[in-house]
Parts: sequence; structure tokens; C-alpha cells
Amino acid sequence: MILPRTLLCAVLLLLLLVSVLSKGKAKCSIVEILRQYQAVIFDELQNLKNLTRSAETPRRGRAGLACLSNKEQKILLSISTMSMSLRDMVRGPWRNPEVVAVMQVVSNTESVTKQNCKKIHKKSLSTATEKPRHRGQGNRRKQLKVIARTVENLVTCWEKLFSLHSKDWDT
Repeated sequence: MILPRTLLCAVLLLLLLVSVLSKGKAKCSIVEILRQYQAVIFDELQNLKNLTRSAETPRRGRAGLACLSNKEQKILLSISTMSMSLRDMVRGPWRNPEVVAVMQVVSNTESVTKQNCKKIHKKSLSTATEKPRHRGQGNRRKQLKVIARTVENLVTCWEKLFSLHSKDWDT
């Protein structure tokens, strides 16, 4: 017969081991993130892309450099980091359609990441260190070009993540 104290210690040790091992893994619901992307973020990104298209300069083959990895966690981290970078770009007094569209994309991306992938959200918060810069009126066109490139990279990363999980959409 097993002593109750020994049994209790074994159960507690097992629970401790399970909790320690599970904390080391980043648990993200990629399928849920992609569903929310399809429902909301995709349309907002397309709207933002259309708004910034006039400032865009033709650059072929550069958009994929933002998320070279084929690992979902790293792509999500890139998406989250780019979203925060976009937010930092538009801080300030501007209240034009581009800024409103950027803030919608950023807000929804952060919300989806926070709900479905807490570790990625925490990592991206710790890597976002860029401070807002003061801009003059003459820099608006240049700023729109940078936003357009970042949006293009963001779209590419979302598409890459979506293509990695295309088999899950049969359910």
C-alpha cells in the first residue's frame, strides 16, 4: 500500500513538472489568429495599402525580407513588431485617413496577438523601443513612403503565415 503522504508528494511533483514544462512553450492559436485576420485585419490592411499606394515607390523583391523565417512564432513576432513600428511612425498630431487606418490595423493586430498569443505579445512589447520623432510638414511624403513599405512587409508576412496554415482551413 502506498502511503498517502508519498502519493501526495508524487502528485504535487508531477503537477509542478507539468507547469514548469508548459511555461517554456509559446502557446498560440494560429488558426484563431488567422480567422480574426480574415474577418477584420485583412480588409483594414487592404484599405491602408490603398491609402498609401500613391506614396509607394516600386521595389521588387524586398517585401519578403521582413519575415524570412518559416516558423510561425517568428512570423508572428515580426508581424507584432512591425505593427508597433507602424504605431510609432504615426504618433503625433496627424489625423489624416492614413493615420486613422494605421491605428485601426495596429490596434486590431495587437488585440488579436494579445488574446491568442500572450508570449509573442510580451516579446514584442519588450523589443519595441523606438521613441516617437518630431516631424515637420515637409516629411509627410517621406513618412508615407516608409509606412507604405512597412504595410507591404506586413501584408507579405500575413500572407506567408496564412500559406503555412492553408491546410487548416479545410475544417
